[in-house]
Amino acid sequence: MKGMIIIKIRWLGNSAVEVDGDKKIIIDPNFKVDPEIEADIVLITHEHEDHIDPEKLAEISHSDTKVYGPQSVYDKFDIEGEVVKDGQEIEEDIKVMDIDCYNSDEAVAYFYNGLYHTADASVFPDPGEKIDLLFSACFNDHFAKYIESCIKLDPELAIPYHYDPEERQELLQAKGLSSKFEQISCKSQILELGEEIEI
Repeated sequence: MKGMIIIKIRWLGNSAVEVDGDKKIIIDPNFKVDPEIEADIVLITHEHEDHIDPEKLAEISHSDTKVYGPQSVYDKFDIEGEVVKDGQEIEEDIKVMDIDCYNSDEAVAYFYNGLYHTADASVFPDPGEKIDLLFSACFNDHFAKYIESCIKLDPELAIPYHYDPEERQELLQAKGLSSKFEQISCKSQILELGEEIEI
């Protein structure tokens, strides 16, 4: 349970997210804008290069940083960390759930204190807790599945990510999904690169 903890979250580009609360976390370290924190914990969703860049991982790590990811990440990259599997709870309150990401050998989503990071999946398993903020990819072909998942999970706020805001077509897709979320009474917004939001 989140309790009274205020968590500051920044979208860093691609599906990279910075989480600054009682834990300092970077999810999917392949960012377009630099994080403002050194990570105590790094969570990697899957092995695609737009989700993990070993050089950027090194930039945001310190000697005690813990790295977590599915086996597919360690099969592809020469990095050290712990393997996560569906149903695990790591660092006391981070839930790990299997998801299906296009052309990925193995992928997971992470749920932490109301924040739900879904990598670039189109179907999101139920974390079994209230979702304050859900990050969703925004590929046109999967809009119906994103919306179906949003109806089922009923997050307080849904934010499209995993697009390049400088590419007009991709930005239009993100805005289009955000509008569709609003049409089903799911509050949504578009974040600027590096913009911070609190939950």
